[in-house]
Amino acid sequence: MAKTIKDMSKPTRKPSQVTESTQETESKNSPVSVYLKRHEREYMEGLAERLGVSAHSLRQFAIQYFIEQHRAGKVEIPTETKTVTEIST
Repeated sequence: MAKTIKDMSKPTRKPSQVTESTQETESKNSPVSVYLKRHEREYMEGLAERLGVSAHSLRQFAIQYFIEQHRAGKVEIPTETKTVTEIST
């Protein structure tokens, strides 16, 4: 059985008091798909195998980590504005 990666944003112990339930819209997951180059996919699958976790949980961790780093201002995404002129018909 594959291990899963611990969610570092969640407390490690149970809360001592009853808390309000999460809004239904906040807890729903939405599946998405992304194309990876063969070497990227093979690297991720190999890393997951070496860590003893599922490739799926490693991808979830990678995305969550990226979002946390971006929100903290530690990741800058290079962008470029391009102007395109088209012939109208």
